[in-house]
Amino acid sequence: MIEPGQQSTAVNPQAVNLDFKRVFARAISYWYVVVGALAIALGTAVYQNRYSQKLYPINASILIREVEEGNGAELLFKNSVLSGYRNYLNEPYVLRSFPVIEKVVRDLHFDVSFFREGYVITSEAYGYLPVHATLAPGSTGTGTGRYQFTIRNDRQFELADESGSLKRTCFFGDTVTMNGQRLRVERLENRSLDAYRDVPFVMSINSVTGLAASYVGRLKVDWAEQGSGVINLSMSSVNPQKDMDFLNGLISTYQQQDLDKKNEKADRTIRFIGAQLASLRDSLRMVEFQLERFGSKGRVSDLSSDAQRLYAKLEAFTLQQTELLIRANYFKYLDDYLRNTSNSLDQVILPSAMGISDPVLTSLLGKMMDLQLELKMMNVQEQSQNPLVSSKVSRLAEVKRDLQEAVTTLTDTDKIKIEFLNKQAAGIERQLQLLPSSERQIISVQRNYTLLENLYVFLMQKMSETSIARESNTSDIVLVNPPMRGGAVSPNPRRNFTIAVLLGLALPFGLFVLLEMVNNRIQSREDIERFTAIPFIGGVGHNRSKDNREVFSHPRSSISESFRALRANLQYFLQDKRPAVLLVTSSISGEGKTFTSVNLASVFSLSGMRTLIVGADMRRPKLYADFDLDNQVGLSNYLAGLSDFEGVVRKTRHDNLDVITGGPVPPNPSELLLTDRMELFVREARSRYDYVIIDSPPLAIVADAFTLATLADHTIFVVRQNYTPKGLLGTIQDFYHSGKIKNISILMNDIYRSGPGYGYGSGYGYGYGYGYGYGYGYGRKRKNGQGYYEEH
Repeated sequence: MIEPGQQSTAVNPQAVNLDFKRVFARAISYWYVVVGALAIALGTAVYQNRYSQKLYPINASILIREVEEGNGAELLFKNSVLSGYRNYLNEPYVLRSFPVIEKVVRDLHFDVSFFREGYVITSEAYGYLPVHATLAPGSTGTGTGRYQFTIRNDRQFELADESGSLKRTCFFGDTVTMNGQRLRVERLENRSLDAYRDVPFVMSINSVTGLAASYVGRLKVDWAEQGSGVINLSMSSVNPQKDMDFLNGLISTYQQQDLDKKNEKADRTIRFIGAQLASLRDSLRMVEFQLERFGSKGRVSDLSSDAQRLYAKLEAFTLQQTELLIRANYFKYLDDYLRNTSNSLDQVILPSAMGISDPVLTSLLGKMMDLQLELKMMNVQEQSQNPLVSSKVSRLAEVKRDLQEAVTTLTDTDKIKIEFLNKQAAGIERQLQLLPSSERQIISVQRNYTLLENLYVFLMQKMSETSIARESNTSDIVLVNPPMRGGAVSPNPRRNFTIAVLLGLALPFGLFVLLEMVNNRIQSREDIERFTAIPFIGGVGHNRSKDNREVFSHPRSSISESFRALRANLQYFLQDKRPAVLLVTSSISGEGKTFTSVNLASVFSLSGMRTLIVGADMRRPKLYADFDLDNQVGLSNYLAGLSDFEGVVRKTRHDNLDVITGGPVPPNPSELLLTDRMELFVREARSRYDYVIIDSPPLAIVADAFTLATLADHTIFVVRQNYTPKGLLGTIQDFYHSGKIKNISILMNDIYRSGPGYGYGSGYGYGYGYGYGYGYGYGRKRKNGQGYYEEH
C-alpha cells in the first residue's frame, strides 16, 4: 500500500490505455456484429471473384541490333549508310510515343469496337463476333459515339443510336452515315452469323487519341538487363487477344519505321549524289571532246620527260583538289539544310556517307538527329505550347548554330588548303609555260579530265554503294519473344478471400478498439489500480430492484454478500477500532453513495452493532425517503443549534439502526459543517453507536466531504462501473498523494459487466437505478434498471 505523500506510480487517466481482454470480451458479446462483418466481406469477395473481369499479363521482347549483320553491300564496300547513328537510350521512349501508338491503333481499326452488355458487367466482343467495322474516310462527326448493333440475317444488320430515334437497316459491306460518322461493317469470311442473330451489341466509336493515351499508360517498356540490347514489352489486359494483336502491331510498326528511316537516309544520299553527277556530266563530256581533238597525239606517254614529270606533280594536286571539292559540295549542302527552317525535322545526310570524317561534326549531327527524333515522337505541331517541347526546340536551335559554326570553320580550313594547292599548281604552270604549246594544251586538258573523272568515279562509287545498301537494308528490330498471355493475375480468389476474412475481422475489432479508446469511464478494478494508488476495498453488483435497502429486502442475494464482504474488509483498515466513523463519498452524484451507506449500515446492524446513518448532504437530502421518514428535522437543525442530538435521531423499523436525515435545506451548509457543533456531533455519535456512517455530498462538486473526512476514521470512495469518468480518479489520486485525504479506499459499485477485462466473475446481478443527479454536468442515472443512462 502506498501511503499518502509517497511517490505515486499511477498512470495518467488521460492517456490512452487499451485492455485487450475487454476488447475480446466485447467481441464475444457482440458476436453477431463480427459474423455480419465476415458475411459482408466474404460476400464482397465472392462478387469480386465472380463478376470482376480477369486481368492477364501480356509479355513480348525485341532485340535492337547494335551492328547490322553482314550483307552484300558491306562485303563490297565499307559504306557508312549501312550503320547510321542510333541512340539506344531513346528506344523505350520511342516505343511509347503517341505518334507510334496512334498509328498502331489506326492500322488495327481499334477506334471501332463491339461490346456485349450483361446483367452485371459489359465485356468487349473482340475476336469472336464474325463482323468487322471501320470508319470510312470523310466522317464529320464528333469522333465518338455509341450505337445499338443487331445482326438480322446473313446479309443485313440494324444500327440505332442510344435514344432509338435514329434507326437504320443496312447491308454488310455498305457505308452508312450515322450522326456524321461514315461506318462500314463487313462480314468475316467463313464465319457463321447464326449464333449472333438478334443478339444486341453495342458499337462504340472511340477517340484514337484517348485509346493511344490508354495504351501509353498501360504499356511498360524496360531493358531486359543493363547493357543488353533486349527490350521487354509488357502490359496487363482484360482482353488478352486484342492486346496481343496490339503488341504484334506495335512491333511490326516499329520495325517498319526503323527500315523506313534507313531507306530515307539512303534515298536522300542517292538524290544528293545524283544531283552532283548531273552537274559533272556536261563538264566531263566537253573535256572528253577536247581530248578527242588531240587524237593519238594527246596521250601523256607521248610527252617529253619534263612534261611527264610536271604532269605527274599536277595530277597529285588535282586528286587533292578533287577531295576538297567533294567536301565543299557537302558543306554547301549542309549549310543550306541548316538555313532552311522548313526541313527542321528531316533527316540529314551524314558526312561519313561522302567520305568525310570529322568527330566534332559527326557528334553535333548525332545530337541534332536525336532531338529531331524526339520532337517527331512528340508531335511538335500539336504540342507547341508544351514546355518540354519548347525546351527541346530551343536545344535543337542551339545545336544547329553550333553546326553552322563548325561548317564555317571546316569551310575556312578547306579554303586555306585549296589556296595552298592552287599556289603549288601555279608554280607548276609557270614551268609548263616553258614547254611547247601543244604539250601545254595536252596537259591542261588532261588535268581537267583527270579532275572531273576522279570526281565522277568517286560519286558513282558512292551511288553504287548506297543503292546496294538500300536494297539490302533490314530492320535492326528483331522479334525475340512474340506476345504471349500469362495466367490470370486478377481476381485472385485465394487472396480475395484472405483479405475478406482479415477485413471482416479487423473492421469490427477495430470498432471495438475504437470504442474502448474513446470510453473514458471506469470499467474494472484494473482501471482503478492503473489510474490510482488508493487501495481497492471491494465491489458491489448491479441491483435490479428500485429499493435501496437490498440487504433487508434480499438478505441472501449476491449484493447482500458483497456488503458483508465489504464489512469484513473494513476491519483490515479499522483494525477492530470501535466506535468507528465511516465517510462514504464519491466524485459526482449518481455513483451510489446513499445506496452504499444504507446497505453497509444494514449489514452492521444485522450483526448486532449499534449503527447510525447520517445524511450529511444538506443540499439535496434524500436519505429519509429510503426509510419512509420525513425531513422536518435533521442534521441542519442540530448544526444550527435549533435541536439537540436526541431531537434529530430517527428510529427505523430495523433493530440497531437509526437515521439522522439532512433536515431542511440551509442557506450555508458548508459553513455549518465547519462549526464546532459538527465536531461535537461526531463525538456524541461515537459515544452512542458502534458505527457511524456519514453519507456525504460528492467530492468533486462541493468541498463538504473534505471537512467531513477529517472527522472520519476511514473514507470509502465510491466509483460506478461505466459511469465514473477516469479523469476524476486522477483528481482523487492527487488529493490522496498530497495528503488532503487519508485513510481512504475505493469501492466499485454497480458492476453489471463481468468477465475477461472487467476483473470480476458473474453473479452480481443487474438493475441498479439510484443516483443524486446534482445537475452539474456529470450526473447520469440508469433508466428502468436496464443499463442505459439519462443526462441530468
